[in-house]
Amino acid sequence: MRIVSLAIAAFTVLAFNGFAEDKVLKVGDEVPDATTTDESGKEVKLSSFKGKTGIVLYFYPKADTPGCTIESCGFSKENKAFLDKGYTVLGASCDAPDAQLKFKKKFDMPISLLSDPKAELAAMFGFKPHERKTVVIDKDGKIEHIYTKVVPGEHIAEVLKNLGAK
Repeated sequence: MRIVSLAIAAFTVLAFNGFAEDKVLKVGDEVPDATTTDESGKEVKLSSFKGKTGIVLYFYPKADTPGCTIESCGFSKENKAFLDKGYTVLGASCDAPDAQLKFKKKFDMPISLLSDPKAELAAMFGFKPHERKTVVIDKDGKIEHIYTKVVPGEHIAEVLKNLGAK
């Protein structure tokens, strides 16, 4: 039985990795609809933003850790600037909704924090669990920019500066 379980697990990993590599989204691609939950357990669909606002979707390794706190508080501090440019900021990590809620409340963040426990949302963009990356999605649902090298203290200003520049 154990051998069968290991074989199924190996097949699942190989199938998932092959699928992810074949389907990795890139700049200019339309983002398929994806659904996850926010810090309060409320369902969030990426498609619900289409036609209304762009999205700055940043992925961070773990709630309430030093780098993630710097990044999340930075995005929160500049939230109005992002909204003024027509973008909604969403943070995402593998943390459970209750951990996200605790993190959000501790630092009084105005932005939504998404729970991606199986890293399915991250995988859609070719990211591994616990990576620090950011995707900017325009109002039409297309990827405008992907940031793969993120320095938490500098990243927010970089994203703000580049918004709308295709």
